[in-house]
Amino acid sequence: MWPMSRLGAYLIALAFILAYEGYAFFVKESGVAENIASSSDWHLTGEVAGDVALVQGLVPYTDGFDGIDVWAHATDGIPRGPVVFSITPQDASAADSTLHVSYPAAAVVASPPFHVTFPRIDASAGRLYTVRIAAPEATPGQGLRFEASGPAYPGGAMTLGGREEWGDLQFRTTAERTTIYRNISHLRQSSPKILRSDLFLALMLLVFSGAMATLLYDLAFARDAG
Repeated sequence: MWPMSRLGAYLIALAFILAYEGYAFFVKESGVAENIASSSDWHLTGEVAGDVALVQGLVPYTDGFDGIDVWAHATDGIPRGPVVFSITPQDASAADSTLHVSYPAAAVVASPPFHVTFPRIDASAGRLYTVRIAAPEATPGQGLRFEASGPAYPGGAMTLGGREEWGDLQFRTTAERTTIYRNISHLRQSSPKILRSDLFLALMLLVFSGAMATLLYDLAFARDAG
C-alpha cells in the first residue's frame, strides 16, 4: 500500500489531469488562422447559387483544424436547400480525404458569423487547404453572398464559379485541443459499433487518465525509490 502522502500526491495528479480535460473540453483553441477586414474595408462576394461555388485557399497554423467561421448574407429572401462546405488538402498524399458537411441555408445566413464544424484534421499545421462553398438548390437571385476582404490574405486565392475574384473570403478557423477525451472520441469513429458507446468512452477516459496520473506519480517519486 502507498503511504497516505503518496496516495494524496497520486490523487492530486489525477485531479489535475481531469481538470485539464474539463477545461479543454469547454474551451476551444481559436484564431488558428484568420482573414478579417476592418468594418470599412469589407465587401460582399458575387452570389453562390446553383452551379456557382466559391472556393478559398487557406493555411491553418496548428494541428487539429476542425472548423471555420464565415460571414454569409442572403441575396434576396431565404435561400433554399443546404449549403455544402467541402474541405480539401492540396498535397497529393491526402488527395482523397476531402471532408463534406452541409447545413440549411437559412441557418447559415441567420446570424453571421456562422461556424462550420467538421471532423478534426490531426496533421493540419502549415498545409494548404481549399474550402469550397456551394448552394446547389439555391436559384440565381436567391442565393448567398459572403463577406470578403481586400486581396491581402497571403495563404490562398478566392474564386467564384471557377474565376478568380478580387479579394479573399473573410474567415476565422478553429482547432481542437489535443486531450485524452478527444483522442478517444476521434479513434472510436472507426472502431466496432460495440466500442462506440458513451459508457465505453467514459471507462477509457478514466483508464487513460489513471495511467497518466500513475506516470506523473512515478516520475515524481522515482528519486525516492532509488
